[in-house]
Amino acid sequence: MPALPVSFLVSRFPNPSETFIQAQVEGLLDRGAKVDVHALAAGNADVLGALRLKWQDRLKVHYAPVPKTFGARLVAAPAALGKRNALATLDAGKFGEDASSLRLLIAAARWPQEAPERRVWLAHYGRWGRFACALRDLGLIKGPIATVFHGKDMSAYLKKYPDAYTSLFKRGDFFLPISDLWRDKLISLGAPEARTMVHRMGVDAARFTMIPRTLGDGEPVKFIGVGRMVEKKGFDDAIRAFASLRREHEFPNATLTLIGDGELRDYLKNFAISLNLGGVVKFTGLLPHAEVARELAQAHVFVLPSKTAASGDMEGIPVALMEAMAQGLPVLATRHSGTPELVEHDVSGLICNEGDWRALSANMKAIATAPERWAAMGQAGASRVRGEFELKRWNDKLFERLSGLYAI
Repeated sequence: MPALPVSFLVSRFPNPSETFIQAQVEGLLDRGAKVDVHALAAGNADVLGALRLKWQDRLKVHYAPVPKTFGARLVAAPAALGKRNALATLDAGKFGEDASSLRLLIAAARWPQEAPERRVWLAHYGRWGRFACALRDLGLIKGPIATVFHGKDMSAYLKKYPDAYTSLFKRGDFFLPISDLWRDKLISLGAPEARTMVHRMGVDAARFTMIPRTLGDGEPVKFIGVGRMVEKKGFDDAIRAFASLRREHEFPNATLTLIGDGELRDYLKNFAISLNLGGVVKFTGLLPHAEVARELAQAHVFVLPSKTAASGDMEGIPVALMEAMAQGLPVLATRHSGTPELVEHDVSGLICNEGDWRALSANMKAIATAPERWAAMGQAGASRVRGEFELKRWNDKLFERLSGLYAI
C-alpha cells in the first residue's frame, strides 16, 4: 500500500513554542506516512538539522518566506506581481485578509512551482487552514484540508476578525479543535458538526518518570511554573499569590521557580522585587528539556494560573500542565479555556477562577498544608494524562483520520 502523503502548513518550523507540531510530524513518519512541511518562516536550524538527519528523504521541508510586517511585504510585492496567479491573490472579496495583507501574494510567488500532487493537508491554527484553502483555490496545492484549532486563533484572532472562519467552514474539509470548549464554539460559529472533532495535543508519557511527591522534615515547599512569559500565562498572579502565601499564610520559606522567557520576563522580575521577592522567586530563563525535567523532579507543586489577556488571547490546553502531571506533580490551575478538561479540581490539583490571585494564594496554602495528599493527586494527574492525553493514542487517531480523509 502506498505511503500516506501528508503536508503540514504552518507559520514557522521548527518552532520551540510549538513542539506539538514536531510531535505530530514525527508521529506520522513513525506510522509510515510520507511527510512534507510547508512553512512561511524558518525556525530553529539545529532542530531542523537533527530532524533531517533522523528522517533523511522521508521528511521534506519547504519554505515560502513571508515578511512579518506589512511594510516589508509591500516592499516585496513588486517582484511578486510578476509571478503567475499574482492578480488572483489580490482578490479581497474572495480571500479577505489573506489578500489585503499581501501574505497570499508573497507566499504564492515563493511557493514551489511544480504541478502539485494530491496530498492530505494539515494546517495548524485557523487562519492557516483558511490560507491553505486559498492556496488550493489558486491551484498551488491539491487535496483535502484539515485544520487544527488551538488557543489564540480561537480567541484573540476571532476578537479582531469575528467572521474570520466563515469561508473556511465552507471550503475546508475537516476541523480539529483541541478541546470540547473549542468544538462547541466552532459549531456555534458555523462549522459543520459532523466534520468537527476534538483532537487533543498530547504528550509522550513514557518520556516522563512519575515521582510521588513528599515533603521532608524542615524542607520548604517548592512551587514551580513553566511557560512563556506572556500575559495569558498568569505568572503575575502566581507571584502576587506567592507573596501573600509567604506573608499572610505563614510559609516564609516556600520557594517559587519560573522557567521560560518572553516579553514580560523583565516586568515579572521587577514585579517580584517590588513585593520583596527579589531573592526568592527564581527566574531561570529558557532551559533545555532535560534541565526542565530535573527542575520539575525536585519541585512539589506545579503552578500555571492561565487567564485571558487584554487582547483576548487564551490558552488551548497547556502542554506544560500535561508534562507536569505526567511526572506526578499536583497542580494549581484556573478555570480557563480547556484546562478543566485536563485538571480535575480536588483530585489532581486545585482550580480557582482566572485572575483571582487571592483564591490562588488560598489554594497554595491549602496544598502546602496537605503534603499527605500530594502523592494521590500526582497519581490521579498522571493517570489522566496517560489516559486522555497520551500522544501515541492521538497520533494513531490522527493517522486514521487523515487516511480516511485522503481516501474520500
